[in-house]
Amino acid sequence: MISNPLPDYPAPDEWKIASSNQIQRAKRSFEELKKRHVPVYHGPLLVPDDDEAVVQSPQDVARRTIVLWAVELHGEGVPAEEVCEIVNELDLWKYVSPEEVRFLENEDPDAEECRKCVWRLECLWVLMWALRYIDELSWPGGMCDVDKLATLLSKYEDDPAFIEKAKLRPKSELLDAQDLTLRIHWAIRDAFFHQGGSLPEDLDWSGNCEFIPVSVSAASLVVQERHYVLTWLVNSPLPSDWDNIDTGT
Repeated sequence: MISNPLPDYPAPDEWKIASSNQIQRAKRSFEELKKRHVPVYHGPLLVPDDDEAVVQSPQDVARRTIVLWAVELHGEGVPAEEVCEIVNELDLWKYVSPEEVRFLENEDPDAEECRKCVWRLECLWVLMWALRYIDELSWPGGMCDVDKLATLLSKYEDDPAFIEKAKLRPKSELLDAQDLTLRIHWAIRDAFFHQGGSLPEDLDWSGNCEFIPVSVSAASLVVQERHYVLTWLVNSPLPSDWDNIDTGT
């Protein structure tokens, strides 16, 4: 397979509605995207400006992490009684979304619902990165290090200090991750709707990786989960409003 040429990239300095922070952030994202010849939207696709963005508190991010861990474990087949005990241990029920309550209390959830919940591992990876337990949020060409994540979360799932002493990365780093993820997600959706429905397996348009249907792409699901959780992290109305996150591109 011949490597695809580098697509045209827009000039963010020409985006009149963008702030200086947003322009510089877009340029940083484009530098990463150019390494892999990722197609991009030419209009001003923007995340919130640094001065306007409201980030969840470190404690609420830590609470969401433990709640999601309980949800993921139930999706893996851990009995409802055991996962509910994780929530009880740190008194987290008021931070569990309505859909999560229904799922966690269901002794026998259906297989498709469990599959979707297991993909929340990718959200957990981002949250643990945001909380400084993971050093790098690398290119989303494949699934996260599940063993490393499980080891970390098993250690902290019943530790109040995980919440009390939680610290987040700087807002600018969270926004950088959100901006890059938004643009990758746009490329995936563009491939699905306008480019024959296929994309590189590792989301690298510059190389010789096999093209596969978007519908079976693990990397596309990784990006979807990252986009969801990063949108919750920045400018979500309420910490508990987990069920209704808009990931439009």
